[in-house]
Amino acid sequence: MKNIVLLGTAMLVASASVYAQDRPEAYIQCDLTSAYLWRGQKNAGVSLQPVAGVKWQGFNLYAWGNEQLSPPAGKPVKHEIDLFLKYSVTPRFTLGFKNVYVNTRGDGVFSFGSIPHAANGLDALASYNFGFLNLDWSTTIAGYDGYNHKGKRSYGSYLIADAPFKFGGLDMNAQVGIVPYYCSRYSDDRSDGFHVNMCALKASHTFKLADNSTSLTPYTQLMLNPSSRIAYFQVGLRFHYKNNK
Repeated sequence: MKNIVLLGTAMLVASASVYAQDRPEAYIQCDLTSAYLWRGQKNAGVSLQPVAGVKWQGFNLYAWGNEQLSPPAGKPVKHEIDLFLKYSVTPRFTLGFKNVYVNTRGDGVFSFGSIPHAANGLDALASYNFGFLNLDWSTTIAGYDGYNHKGKRSYGSYLIADAPFKFGGLDMNAQVGIVPYYCSRYSDDRSDGFHVNMCALKASHTFKLADNSTSLTPYTQLMLNPSSRIAYFQVGLRFHYKNNK
């Protein structure tokens, strides 16, 4: 145990020295996309997805949103606001939290109680970048969540394996999404437990503008849900600006 504590302390000291000289970097981003695809599901149609954040000494604090531009007839406009706080323990290993607010559930923006009444859900995050493969794990720990087969909080979890590569001058990402155990939030689940509900292939290319501080990235994505036997195709354009000064 003593060795584990010493190792953990050494990792934190090393990470602090790595980021000690970093200057705060503010950035904004916005996607215009034909569909809001999430974990093998289509959450919304044509949408704007803005981002605003700041990075400093290994911390990354940012807000992400989804504003649906083409809601189904007779249904309310659905929007989502996600708040992220991440910390890079090492250049490859990141821990964090995410709060997800959706206006069409719960008892309003400040509700954070039991599952039926909560509009917010809090997730714990962990990711590791091997270079050729990125692994991202999330688990809901409070607020809005799904149920297990006993009707209790499932602590819904999800694992994404993302393999980036280049092909024909394009940036490619092959992704697999895994549900490790049953969670009612994945309503299209045909399995009672561990299963793959997302297989996706994304292609993009980034055009740098204005001394590399601004970029435009068009992209397309094919997403399959083997569990529900549904396929989606998405196109989008991303605008990104970061303060390099």
